[in-house]
Amino acid sequence: MAGQGSRSIASTAGEGGAFSRFWPPVVVFAFFIAAWELVVWRFAIPNFVLPAPRAIIRVVLDDPVTLMHDTATTVAEALAGYAAGAIAGLLLAIAFVIVPAIERVLLPIYVTINSVPMVAYGPLAIIWFGIGSASKIFLIFIAVSYTILINALVGLTRCDPGAVALLRSFGASDQKILRVLRIPAAIPSIFTGLRVAVVHAMILAVVVEMLGANAGLGWNIFKSTQMMSFVEAWAAVGASVLVSLVIYRVVSFVADRAVWW
Repeated sequence: MAGQGSRSIASTAGEGGAFSRFWPPVVVFAFFIAAWELVVWRFAIPNFVLPAPRAIIRVVLDDPVTLMHDTATTVAEALAGYAAGAIAGLLLAIAFVIVPAIERVLLPIYVTINSVPMVAYGPLAIIWFGIGSASKIFLIFIAVSYTILINALVGLTRCDPGAVALLRSFGASDQKILRVLRIPAAIPSIFTGLRVAVVHAMILAVVVEMLGANAGLGWNIFKSTQMMSFVEAWAAVGASVLVSLVIYRVVSFVADRAVWW
């Protein structure tokens, strides 16, 4: 009975903690939307400057299919580049630790490429891969892999030297040290990189679509602006923000449970 009571109390406390983390941003968001609506109404701000939230919602409800299609295109590009970049960055970091010579050759190249904002490579990527999804996935892959590489490399190389020496004294190979010590110790740093990279992935997908595409939220924003349909552009911006927040929360949810300590 005592054990059941303790579990019940712990469960209630956990639910209360989750609720306490959930409601503040909801309240702030609701207040922000209300203030936005009030300011637009009070100062009679025209739609091309700042549309009211009601106008944006009306546009979304008038043609939800187009916005959903563009959102799905952007999300697919972002997730494809994100997944491929995360895997490549992690594998490269492990390779750098196992064979330091690879790091001395490849890391300066990676740093040089990423010293320029990825958006600057947008026109080149479109020339190389066309205006389809491949050009966006390629740039997202490069940006995400670099972010994960740097964060994973920091985690893999900052192990306690005493723990490494102890494992070596028991005859552990470099591969075993990597498996049982370095990778577990690097998990928090890797998930930090994953959280940062997911934001970069969505930003790159939208911005490069604005440079050249045939679908996607970035293309929707560019096309709507050119056609003077500013409310539709705001609807696409809102969809991009919402999707980015959802994906970030999913990654954070996984991170909180993977790095439970």
